[in-house]
Amino acid sequence: MSAVTKRVVIFTVGLTTLGAISASAAPRHAVVVAPRIVVHRPLLYDPFWGPWGPYAYGYPYAYNVYPQAGIRTEVTPKDAAVYLDGYYAGRVSDFDGAFHRLHVAPGGHTITFYLDGFRTVTQDVYVRPDSTVKMNENMERLAPGQTSAPVQTPTAG
Repeated sequence: MSAVTKRVVIFTVGLTTLGAISASAAPRHAVVVAPRIVVHRPLLYDPFWGPWGPYAYGYPYAYNVYPQAGIRTEVTPKDAAVYLDGYYAGRVSDFDGAFHRLHVAPGGHTITFYLDGFRTVTQDVYVRPDSTVKMNENMERLAPGQTSAPVQTPTAG
């Protein structure tokens, strides 16, 4: 035998005895090896295809059935309350970011900005479908002794 063959035999015997020693020290677990049977049925069923069968498109759905509109507010001060058609909608800071806007139905609306100590700003706006109206306002501080105008109440109907 050559020197290389002797080293390979000694290495293999050493690994075998090391495996036997470590296997006897390890807790006994039953290992069950079961063959896996895969049956291919070509052209009958493809598990990666959708539930609609061998058609090119899935079920149609309507995108944007209801047109939307938005109002983006850039008003100072940011603490002012926003009223839409007489109903409280939130603070100005809730609707002034790049992705923040007041979602409304398209059409005419009355928007009011109110903060105690500042002049109340009321505007009538028309918002087109699928668009956003940007409102830029600077509310004026009232002189001492003046009061802010009240916010309109919502009309019934």
